[in-house]
Amino acid sequence: MLLDGDGAEVDWSVGYRPPAENFQKGLDKMLAGDGTFKALTAAYAKNPKDIATVFGLARKYGDRYDTAKAGEKYKEVIALDPEGKAGAFTHQSYKVTVPYAEFAEFAIARDRASGRNPDLAPLRAFLVKRPQSKLVRQAYESMQYYYAYQAPKDEASKFFEEYASKFPSDPMVLFSWLSRIVRDKEPIDKGVELASKIEEMTEFNPSPNINQLLAQAYALKGDKAKADELYGKTFMEDRVSGLAFSLAAYSAYWLEQSANQESAVAMVETALKLEPENSYIIQQAANAYLKTGQEDKALAVYGSAYAKRNAADATALWQYAGFWTRQGKNLNDALAAAKSAVELMPGVHYLWNSLGQVYEKMKNYPEAIKAAEKAVELAPESAKATFKKNVEKLKTEAQGKK
Repeated sequence: MLLDGDGAEVDWSVGYRPPAENFQKGLDKMLAGDGTFKALTAAYAKNPKDIATVFGLARKYGDRYDTAKAGEKYKEVIALDPEGKAGAFTHQSYKVTVPYAEFAEFAIARDRASGRNPDLAPLRAFLVKRPQSKLVRQAYESMQYYYAYQAPKDEASKFFEEYASKFPSDPMVLFSWLSRIVRDKEPIDKGVELASKIEEMTEFNPSPNINQLLAQAYALKGDKAKADELYGKTFMEDRVSGLAFSLAAYSAYWLEQSANQESAVAMVETALKLEPENSYIIQQAANAYLKTGQEDKALAVYGSAYAKRNAADATALWQYAGFWTRQGKNLNDALAAAKSAVELMPGVHYLWNSLGQVYEKMKNYPEAIKAAEKAVELAPESAKATFKKNVEKLKTEAQGKK
């Protein structure tokens, strides 16, 4: 609440919605007197028939849940412009733009549908009057709670049949319907039918919250195997792994942009907690530390201790050597890892190539050439030409060094 020097209301803000920058902009607008309750009240006193002003006051009262005063102003809006031609309002959360009068009708009806004794008739009337309104979805959503929790079963079933027919591709509509069925523990077969549809709709990115409900539906049917498939140990482990990789991808993206670096590091650290043994996640964490000037932390997560733990894993050692070679850091450890890798799997050409790359980075061209020539010897015929070019490049660099 913002008050002036006399204690009169200037404006208010209810709740907080990120990002912080946008919230701060809203506070700055208040301080500047831009669109405040005080400014709107003064404008209304001068011209009570200006529909934008009246609508603005209705929204202000609605923002602090003063539905009685908001309703009064919305009724004034409708009386001033019953045809809905005097201007439009864009609702940021709903992402729709509708005439002032149309939104006023909806807002009055929506408020009547809330509370302990909801009256849904106004919303029903709104849908009949405006079947093509951009607010149809919001009208159904406003009735959804009553039918999900309060209405008799037969009424709820009819509503959800209608609701689902309006938005057949929205899994959350079916989710709300299934929630009611699971609470009632019937009709079980309908619940399983809905669960199957929701599973298909959300297959690309299944949600734990959704799958929990699907599992409950199958459990009511007695299908414990399906319930476990949808919401068991494997499912949740996959979610954890998926989240870890998403966090690592987020980190890599913002580090590449040289922005949000603090958040990027924090997120990859969270990924590392979720998947502490995953080599890719470990590398991403080390990369994040290096890009933010924290080489000591990079070495702590992906240094000699890691190489020792994986001393018998040629692939892990190869990746380790390659990572530090690209960084041009920790080269002695990288060399030791590359040597160990070729000792473990001496017949693999790309391991010898990696060893040569470490030597090249260390400017040890004789050893780099030896390793590169071994890579040529072991490489498949289709790749030999490429590796031969690398040998020639190294020989040229060696001559330049002299």
